Amino acid sequence: MWSNDMAYILGFIVTDGCLVEHENGYNALNITNKHRYILQDMLKAMGSNHKISIKRRGGVPNLSYFQIQIRDRVIYNDLLDLGITPRKSRTIRMPNVPAAFVGDFMRGCFDGDGSITLWQDPRWRHPWQARAVFSSGNRDFLTDIQRKLNKEAGLSVGSIQKTREEYQLCYSIADSIKLYRFMYKNADNGFMYLKEKLNKFKFFKKLRPERFRDSFKN
Repeated sequence: MWSNDMAYILGFIVTDGCLVEHENGYNALNITNKHRYILQDMLKAMGSNHKISIKRRGGVPNLSYFQIQIRDRVIYNDLLDLGITPRKSRTIRMPNVPAAFVGDFMRGCFDGDGSITLWQDPRWRHPWQARAVFSSGNRDFLTDIQRKLNKEAGLSVGSIQKTREEYQLCYSIADSIKLYRFMYKNADNGFMYLKEKLNKFKFFKKLRPERFRDSFKN
């Protein structure tokens, strides 16, 4: 049964989670993030009492993340049915998410592996600029997101760029504002999101309120 929370968690898993096959026969879902509270919210939404552990990354003592590992055959098999597989980074494609929940799914993807960047460019009359980005090691997955956001949220196609380690789907100011409205339309109803990313959008809204007013005309 689809719900706003389910769609969000699925988007988060697609970008920042993984399915793990253990040699002892137990398969698990792992989700890792630097913000403990978002993992707590997910566990609550799933009705799970699994513990949150601390995971070190890159051998750097001060670089730690939080992780949940869920060994549940039903959840694991449901994710397989949705096209989520072990070692998915190069093969994942957009799941068949109902239109009513695409905004929640995209918010999960964005919180899992997206970013909103603000900077000043003195060449422009209003120097504050913004760019929203979805990142992935799989260009086809970003193409799926590109098409879905164009269809469901009215965004342009943006641009997909190749960096040294991954691909990035990038959106300019106007599309970033449309994305903000599309992803966070349910945020006031108690649905999940990373506060840090939403606050960055809100900060840009204070910096450039005229762009948010103008976006209604597009």
